[in-house]
Amino acid sequence: MQTSYDLVLQGAPGTPLEVAPVEAAIRERGGVTRGDGALVWRFPSGDVVALPLKEAGVVTGLELKVPFSDRTELLANVLTSGVELARTLSLRLVDPQLARAVLEADAGAVTDEFLRIARYAGQYYGIGDALPMAVAPSQEEGMSPVTRAVLIVLVFAVAMAAAYQYFSPSPE
Repeated sequence: MQTSYDLVLQGAPGTPLEVAPVEAAIRERGGVTRGDGALVWRFPSGDVVALPLKEAGVVTGLELKVPFSDRTELLANVLTSGVELARTLSLRLVDPQLARAVLEADAGAVTDEFLRIARYAGQYYGIGDALPMAVAPSQEEGMSPVTRAVLIVLVFAVAMAAAYQYFSPSPE
């Protein structure tokens, strides 16, 4: 199960991507190389991991992995910075979930998809970091369904007993 929302910086469809200039541009904008060699793009609202995307052994893009959260500031920062970086380097920012290139104007659609997938990851795969609200048990007001059912059966039994007492002939 995916644990992040991925955006991809890439050139023309199906063409290889020269990763070095893209990584250098990310480093100029706050990117650092992690101990394992992965590039981390730092934002005030969080970090995004940038990894080469390989298809048939050829690097065709650079994935920007935005971790799931119930907050969307990091996604908005990545979208804005990613579109600006793509323009600067004559690339495009692609949202694979939407299956198209995205711009700043697509922030609403990207955010909606991000939240939908994060909720799904939280509810069905137990990824607690996805959307904490989605995996927390809901606290409904009032009684639980089991307590309510037992109480209804009890009230019905008392009502039947009272009706039996009232309508049955008195033994004299």
